[in-house]
Amino acid sequence: MQTSQQLIAACALTVFANWAAAAESHPGYVDFSGLRGLVDAEPVVEVTLREPLLRLVTEAIPEEDVEAAGFVSRLLNVRLHIYEDIVGDVAEVATTMNEISADLEEDGWERVVRVRDDEDQVDIFLNFSEDDAEVYGIALMVVSEDGEVVLGNIVGNIRMEDISALGRRFDIEELTELHEEMEEDDGR
Repeated sequence: MQTSQQLIAACALTVFANWAAAAESHPGYVDFSGLRGLVDAEPVVEVTLREPLLRLVTEAIPEEDVEAAGFVSRLLNVRLHIYEDIVGDVAEVATTMNEISADLEEDGWERVVRVRDDEDQVDIFLNFSEDDAEVYGIALMVVSEDGEVVLGNIVGNIRMEDISALGRRFDIEELTELHEEMEEDDGR
């Protein structure tokens, strides 16, 4: 009996490892593990939704919300980590975020938001498919002078219509207009 349980556990671990590897090899994945200054810090908020859980979320979405279900079904990984009162030097974290930002731009990610003021540094990047029809990833990096750091990464094959639908669903005008603006820019 114990051998059966061990075999089931080994199979489950293999499946989960394969799902994690699929997300990490996807062009929308961002590795924040090299962020110096957070070495000894633990996040106060840590959200990690991998493909198996995202499939369950898709099944839980009401049938009448087809757009939301379609959006979630194309996601592979959603991660959000929030740190407060980080142990390391805030300036060092900001410098490392700048290095990660430069790497993302070098890899073809497009910066859509950049904020630099006395207290905050915010960067939001999108990684578009070659034909700009989909967003493979969204990366969010925030550091504030008071020692709060926010790191987020959404990985999947997100259509621009999905982002627009999300904006309509939650009444976020900027997201609703993003798809319309891109269509105008492309002359569609």
